[in-house]
Amino acid sequence: MKKQFGIFVSLVALTVLLLAACVSSESTSAQANTAAQLLRLDYQSSIDNTKRQYFVYLPAGYQQNSDKKWPVMLFLHGNGERGNGLDELDYTLIHGPLYEAWVQKRDLPFIIVVPQLQMFDMGKLPYIANRSPADIPKRLTDGVPPRPQMFASAKPITPAAAVNDMSTVPPLLPDGWERAEQDVLAMLQNVQANYNTDASRLYLTGISYGGFGSWFMASKHPELFAAVAPVVGWGHPDLMAPIAKAKTPLWVFAAGRDSAINKDYFYPGIETLRQLGHSNVRFSMLEQAEHDAWRQVYAGDDLYSWLLAQQKPVADVAVTVFDQVHVLPMDSNQVLRNQRVLVQGDRIVAVGSAAKLAVPQGATVIDGAGRYLMPGLAEMHGHVPPLADFSGTPARYLDDVLTLYLAGGVTTVRGMLGHDKQLLLKDDIASGKRLGPTLYLAGPSFNQHTVTSAEQARERVRQHKREGWDLLKIHPGLSLEHYQAIADEAKQQGIDFAGHVPEDVGIEQAILLGSRTIDHLDGYMAALGGFDKALTAADMAPLVALTKANNVAVVPTQALWETIIGASDATQLQRYDELKYMPARVISGWQRYLQQPGGAYYSGDTAALHAQNRQRLLRALNDADVTILMGTDAPQLYSVPGLSLRRELPKMAAAGMSNYDILRSGTVLVGEYFADKDHFGQVKAGQRADLLLVEGNPLDDLSVLYQPAGVMVRGQWLSRATLDSKLAEIAAARLAENQQ
Repeated sequence: MKKQFGIFVSLVALTVLLLAACVSSESTSAQANTAAQLLRLDYQSSIDNTKRQYFVYLPAGYQQNSDKKWPVMLFLHGNGERGNGLDELDYTLIHGPLYEAWVQKRDLPFIIVVPQLQMFDMGKLPYIANRSPADIPKRLTDGVPPRPQMFASAKPITPAAAVNDMSTVPPLLPDGWERAEQDVLAMLQNVQANYNTDASRLYLTGISYGGFGSWFMASKHPELFAAVAPVVGWGHPDLMAPIAKAKTPLWVFAAGRDSAINKDYFYPGIETLRQLGHSNVRFSMLEQAEHDAWRQVYAGDDLYSWLLAQQKPVADVAVTVFDQVHVLPMDSNQVLRNQRVLVQGDRIVAVGSAAKLAVPQGATVIDGAGRYLMPGLAEMHGHVPPLADFSGTPARYLDDVLTLYLAGGVTTVRGMLGHDKQLLLKDDIASGKRLGPTLYLAGPSFNQHTVTSAEQARERVRQHKREGWDLLKIHPGLSLEHYQAIADEAKQQGIDFAGHVPEDVGIEQAILLGSRTIDHLDGYMAALGGFDKALTAADMAPLVALTKANNVAVVPTQALWETIIGASDATQLQRYDELKYMPARVISGWQRYLQQPGGAYYSGDTAALHAQNRQRLLRALNDADVTILMGTDAPQLYSVPGLSLRRELPKMAAAGMSNYDILRSGTVLVGEYFADKDHFGQVKAGQRADLLLVEGNPLDDLSVLYQPAGVMVRGQWLSRATLDSKLAEIAAARLAENQQ
């Protein structure tokens, strides 16, 4: 997530943000201009939509120094301080820098942000169940309360040796801070937007569970933090590569007598950082300390001095505002009227009423009056040409395909067949070197030709994981034994597999073995005999229930498959206007298929019945609330990238899907699918700025998607005029090629 926390100087002028602040009753209005303040900020959690609060500490002198930019410290508490984010929020005062600044009244020159993690069914743990409000320290009117004694420990100090094999050790604790990642990002963005913050000095620290959370946040968002200080929480080697690449300064604290955290586990991660060339790492083993070593760390001055010495360069990132726009947030079936949406860098930073949310000075304003703003759409079974020459197609074909996706409102593509150097293409797009949708890529195919044994299949899975592919692509032809080996190794390596259902495997085994998606519905048709007999609801019910029970998603690709099986109107296909954007060589191949159809999927005389069965199945899956993801398998037969959605969406509607469900299939559900990669698919603070501006309400009429007023991809705006110009250029190039 690059540049998501740019300089928020212009945003400080905002009069109201979505998170409203109210000063703690412990600060009086008479003191507000000079004394430190502890604020409670309201927010709605993305985890469960509950109303919660978090603390923001403003240091003494904040109000007096209106021009000063203050460093920000994010603190993640330990397991025992979880709570409801309301009356239980005060438990976060027990430990850490907020205890020092507020309870002990130390003059710490930071804005301190302290969220509270949800309970997540941990309330029965003895040290949580037996805690009491009496444990919460109080800020005294005069003086400060005595500091608690350090934990006593009879555990001897023993030499620590690195653990050599971390392969069976999970990188995170269960139900930890990774679940609150999106909430925490939104908090930081709103604090930076609403207060005088120094974007070059954003610091992260945490204790125990929060120490693990600090490693996680640093790994997922290494460009954000000027420095990170995990305390009595070790980092797994698997998390280290992004931190090392960003060279994020680290100070890691462990305790020699810790009875809760294995101190031996600290060394493999730190050694991994060294091997990756990251030298700016401090490691302190507090030999005499027990698990509460944080008391010693935060009571001193060394950590704060070290943090303040760390500063990262921050680019001045432009702000874009969609003004007076009607928003489809896609977290529910609603329209928010007359909103302003603020985008900075590649992130949405605020969404609020146009009557309350100010337009920052110098922002680029996009007129949204009467228009609707929704998340960009996804192609969940797409194909992208490689960087190398591709079957004699024009040299510009790759860039044209990327442009066509964007012109169709597609800002995310799950590429389902990897090619040489395609990962470089993914990086080029992410870095801004090349314009295109965000790519998540499957590697080269797993099929009967590329898999020769179970052990070789496992090694190939490991290879794809090492190379950085996002998932494994399954093609027909695999044996059940080889498929089982792929599935088992994929689970061990933490990588998804998806795609076709090989005949020897069958749909039931594909579902039970963990295929993340079933693409094209052919596996169902084969199991149900849907190629040549009418299917009933009773026929489909067991497989539909099995799909739902195993949380397997479906990518139907109905429009293309009607062409492949021989059920489409050939005359109508050849009249598609979007064909003018495809190379003549590609069109010729498509025409040859219509003239001489065939292949494993062609249904011949029963094609119409087969197509009807596919629609019946899609209806049954939707009725059972199976996750359906938008996909067209473009570019394939008469399926032009991006523009193919205008052929697919009517098929989804004809199968009984509501407009809202169809929109969900290409937005929020895709965001949930890729939740471990990034946050997108909704119009809300913290989400990637992939947006579609349309002239009407797509909840009423999906056709408004086909000619968007503009598309934003990772914060880059492409107006209708820009899109039309790019399309005209592609059409002209195709025409010129045909005349050669």
